[in-house]
Amino acid sequence: MTENLHHLRAREVMNTNVQWTTAHENLRVAGEHMASHGIRALLVAGDDPGDLPGIITSKDIVNLLGSQDPAVLGELRVSDVMTRPAICVPAQTNLRDCINLMRMGGVRRMPVLDGTTVIGVLSTSDIFARALRRP
Repeated sequence: MTENLHHLRAREVMNTNVQWTTAHENLRVAGEHMASHGIRALLVAGDDPGDLPGIITSKDIVNLLGSQDPAVLGELRVSDVMTRPAICVPAQTNLRDCINLMRMGGVRRMPVLDGTTVIGVLSTSDIFARALRRP
């Protein structure tokens, strides 16, 4: 029998390999960071500790390339295309609510918080992999 995903919490399914960038970083460097770490998103650190102004994803960059020359990656900053604000969830949020938030917000990844501290990122891929896992 498979487990009921709706009883699981964000903290039980999230990925703890959190990678960061800054809003001032250029898109080429941010994209290279994602590629070298095999990830599809970077959280954007703010100027103050604990500040999370947004998230940038490979989809944000690819969408830009649909209408721009690739040279623009060296000219634009993360702040020019990042999703803001990042939709965050408390670590104890159940997966049903996480899935609904993702659907309503049109996002595939959400930072997971313990208080105000980021402890992971929950993605649709994490949920999908957990759903297919055998008990």
